[in-house]
Amino acid sequence: MTTLLIHSTGTAPFMWDSIPEELIPAGQRLAPANLGYPPHAPVPRGQAVSLADDVAHLLAQLPAEGPLDVVAHSYGGLLALELLPKLGARVRSMFLWEPVMYGALAKDPAADATHVRQFTENPWFLTDLDRGGTEAWLEFFIDYWNRPGSWARMPEPMRQHNLLVGWKMFQEVRSVFFSSRTFEAHPLPRVPVTLAMGERSPAGSRETMKALVRHNPHVKLVDVPGTGHMAPLTHPQKHNDALAAHLHSAGVIFASR
Repeated sequence: MTTLLIHSTGTAPFMWDSIPEELIPAGQRLAPANLGYPPHAPVPRGQAVSLADDVAHLLAQLPAEGPLDVVAHSYGGLLALELLPKLGARVRSMFLWEPVMYGALAKDPAADATHVRQFTENPWFLTDLDRGGTEAWLEFFIDYWNRPGSWARMPEPMRQHNLLVGWKMFQEVRSVFFSSRTFEAHPLPRVPVTLAMGERSPAGSRETMKALVRHNPHVKLVDVPGTGHMAPLTHPQKHNDALAAHLHSAGVIFASR
């Protein structure tokens, strides 16, 4: 049995290091680095990268057969959804912490997409190829998903990591908004699926989770108190508790547990 862990924009597989062995044994977890993240070479500035490129990169790192439990965060959650047609019945369960689907949210007439407009109506954030992925762009992005001043307070090693992968981060954000994916046309699978969101997460992300549940009433939505979008890093115990509850309810039992 394998648990596939897909990291988010601007992070890396290290975001899963806090998951204890008794929850997911090391020998049964697969945490690949996404395209353009160390140890892979950075995506050169100016090179376009699509969701399809990211999906192909992940597929090349998966075993050819066998069931998969999928755990993902943010952009990693969107990649997990894009992987579904390729993996089919191999997916046994999914635990997704706030998959970013702002493009789908903007297309949903029943959703409140007010908070998406600060991106779509921004004169440069999604379109300026010169500023995309630069320090000014990163500050806007990081402060949105955390809180104002987060970029300025970020430890220097993490700032340097984000600057290294900034152009790829810009490509990922563009993919989120320009994706043709809609909630209606892409239902979630009829396997145990838990969608988790932070109580203090941005309103647009929380609205996305509510829209996903409206269109997929068979999935479980968990609202985790005292956490935000980056809970796997900022509140790992609460993230892991929610993950443990999901795995238990899905009947996922590892041999070493």
